[in-house]
Amino acid sequence: MPAYSSNFSKRTYTQDQHVAVLCVKSRISRRLRDTEELLVNMPYLCEMIGLTQVPDFTTMCRAMKRLKNKVLIVLLYLTASALPADGKASIDSTGFDNRHSSRHYVKRCKMMLGSMKTTFIVDTDTLAILAVHATVTRKHDSKIILPLVHKAYKKFRISVLPADKGYDDKGVRDKLRQLGIRPLIKHSEFKSIDKAHNKRVKKKDCGRRSLGETINSMVKRKYDDTLHTKGYWNQCKEILLMAVVHNIERKMSFYCLIWLRIATRPNI
Repeated sequence: MPAYSSNFSKRTYTQDQHVAVLCVKSRISRRLRDTEELLVNMPYLCEMIGLTQVPDFTTMCRAMKRLKNKVLIVLLYLTASALPADGKASIDSTGFDNRHSSRHYVKRCKMMLGSMKTTFIVDTDTLAILAVHATVTRKHDSKIILPLVHKAYKKFRISVLPADKGYDDKGVRDKLRQLGIRPLIKHSEFKSIDKAHNKRVKKKDCGRRSLGETINSMVKRKYDDTLHTKGYWNQCKEILLMAVVHNIERKMSFYCLIWLRIATRPNI
């Protein structure tokens, strides 16, 4: 990225600093006003980012609107490639509430609020998020998996991809095999041959599919399950920021493990 978004910029903050502040906002799972208060009370954090003064929450909001999705996608690939991957991935979908109104208010006003359907491709060894897809439509999982796998396949080596029965489709399996990916997708059991296909799949290999659900739970518990931005593209950016911060924390925990040896033998 260039240091500034325009030649006529005030040059008070760089784009890198804006991205870092937005990552802090995702990490603490707070709104922009709360992020401004946090930075005011933590001058050493501002010093690490290189801020001479704390940006206003309206400045953060405008920076998020100007920020392009491809910048966060590249940042997601960079943070995921920093971890050693073994080629085994998992795919699963979840939903983020795209409104933060109370349930009582929604029930009284008889509002029909949807959710942002989000699909993650996750490395099952390091639990890093490799690719993200978000939509507000009712698109079926079998229509999402192939475009998302093509995005991740260009950057990462994927050899095995387990998924649940929602991705059950012969065309999906054939396309994945053409890419050199072994699909571990169980068949919907309508006939006896479907049961025979499912028995051929090892439970140990197919059980790694649950790690995708683990990531969905981790992201929601750590960074909130509600999107506070209003526009569709800003909500997509908010989900990408969550994935980037998750990968950064996975890298920190992966390389900073402390092994403790506890002796159970009594001292005589």
